[in-house]
Amino acid sequence: MLVVGIIGAISTATAPGKWRVVVADRPSLKIVSSVLKMHSVLEQNVVAIQLITRNRQPYPEMDAVYILVPCADSISRVIDDFKVDPRTGELVQRQYARAHLFFTGKLSDSLLAHLRSSPAAPFIKAAAELYIEYNPIESRVFLTTPSEQPFYALYSPHALNMVGSDLDAAADRLLSVIVSLDIQPYVRYYRPSASAPYEILGSALMSESGATATCPRIAESMAALIQCKLNDYYSHEQSSSNGRGKRSNTLTPSVVIVLDRSVDLYSPLLHEFTYQALVHDLLDLNAGNKYVYEAESANGHRQTIEAELSEQKDPIWEKLRHWHIGDVSQTLTDQFERLLKDNIGVQAAKQASKKLTLHEMKAVLSELPEFKRLQESYSLHIDLASKCLEIINGSSLVMLADFEQEIVTGRSADGEFVDRTSLETRLISFLDDSELDAPDRRRLEEVPQCLSVNDKRAAVNLQRLGVPTDREEDFSGMPPLNGRYKWDAVTEPTDGQKRPRLEPAVKCIVAEQLSNTLSTELFPWTEEAPPECIPKHILNINATSLRRPKSPMPDAEKKGVVIVYIAGGITMSEMRAIYELADTLKRDIYIGSTHIITPRGFLDDMKSLHLKMLL
Repeated sequence: MLVVGIIGAISTATAPGKWRVVVADRPSLKIVSSVLKMHSVLEQNVVAIQLITRNRQPYPEMDAVYILVPCADSISRVIDDFKVDPRTGELVQRQYARAHLFFTGKLSDSLLAHLRSSPAAPFIKAAAELYIEYNPIESRVFLTTPSEQPFYALYSPHALNMVGSDLDAAADRLLSVIVSLDIQPYVRYYRPSASAPYEILGSALMSESGATATCPRIAESMAALIQCKLNDYYSHEQSSSNGRGKRSNTLTPSVVIVLDRSVDLYSPLLHEFTYQALVHDLLDLNAGNKYVYEAESANGHRQTIEAELSEQKDPIWEKLRHWHIGDVSQTLTDQFERLLKDNIGVQAAKQASKKLTLHEMKAVLSELPEFKRLQESYSLHIDLASKCLEIINGSSLVMLADFEQEIVTGRSADGEFVDRTSLETRLISFLDDSELDAPDRRRLEEVPQCLSVNDKRAAVNLQRLGVPTDREEDFSGMPPLNGRYKWDAVTEPTDGQKRPRLEPAVKCIVAEQLSNTLSTELFPWTEEAPPECIPKHILNINATSLRRPKSPMPDAEKKGVVIVYIAGGITMSEMRAIYELADTLKRDIYIGSTHIITPRGFLDDMKSLHLKMLL
């Protein structure tokens, strides 16, 4: 969706074939560069891409296309590009011939009024809101990161002055996602039964242990903000577009489900053995998705390579990322052997004594670039998978992961119920194991149902997420377990994964939403509930992507979009679950959050909640 909006703004702002300049601030340029290469922008008859915060070369004969964050600083800089002498009213500086303004989100009425009354107003040809202020990191995953420390800002008792602004910024970005998808959704949110009396964004409640139960307010506050912003947007659309803001007549309504991190604390803590989850859990990546490794070059020298793990740039990563590591390893081995077997150049090298014909030589040369590209790609993933397997085989991760699953499912690998006393005894044994490294020990300590009574640091931090952790004491003000969402869905065993595993809660929540069985007590609607949904057997449609445009479809044939938003971070397992549901049900399902969390990052975030940080 972003690509179409950005290219459309740049290419249609001026007359076809006419040269133009693109001017952007840093946040907007970051959004553009996340989905477009700079040469794609320059291909739209663009002579230069300029940062609005720098001294720029004037192009007084050309129009400028501004792509800006809707803030006071950006508006002031636009006005400064068309300076007028206050005494004479004459134009003294004209950076460009005319300005075409495009804002990444909603421009406030006050800033719009300031722009209209400024000396630059006569030179502004057009102004529009693109609603592109979000980061589509994958085709079904988006981020609305409002600050550098979103988890701390939302859940720390020392950041109460930040939570409102962070939620408001995140809601603005979620609105951009909704507008980009061209839907008019109903909104519901997670509200454990005991959190109903909590004042939204009001004073924090304290438990007897001194922990602040902030989490139960987050989903409700976020849902209220996005509903308010949606209502404002629809009202503006209806007044300016002959009722365009009215909900369309789809087979099933679109829905946004707002959750907080307390809905599922297992997913950030449990070990998962799918490829993408393991890579982010066990290996050190730069900038979240860049892996540095060494490989042999064509001349036989070792070279350092930085590879980006992206579904857009790496088809092998896109195909294998949600597979079990055992299946990935076998597939990579088989496909690499097939690559070597089918390559004419490799076979020619094996038959070096045989004289090649000119036709065979030509075939060898034609395959070299593609073979080199595939060889580098397979080399990357063989290195990644090997490093993961090396760590797994050199540790007790498999045993630990099986034990974690027994804790959360209450069953052994063969399906038998496990005695709680036995689990606690084994827990002590695991924690005393000197070979268990510190991060894994902390993860095991913080699995909520197995916290030891003396583990006060972990207990207090979990209580700040609204989770009761002491089985013998009743912390006042904390939601009881019987008022929270429960699920027990497990995956079926595969060739690589030998035992069932607990599914992330989001997978069950979305499935219940689509089958009309999601509890309205735990997941109330912000306003009206949608009409009764159409039965499941009705027409499925082809899935779309946040990065690519939708193909037009009559309203009467559409099925509604489902967006799951988790304030406080999403895990790789939750992302995988959404892809699996979308692929199985052939539905448009997306997941978003403030940020991506890895197990190590989540533990660090939890540890920091009690600290007073300067942000």
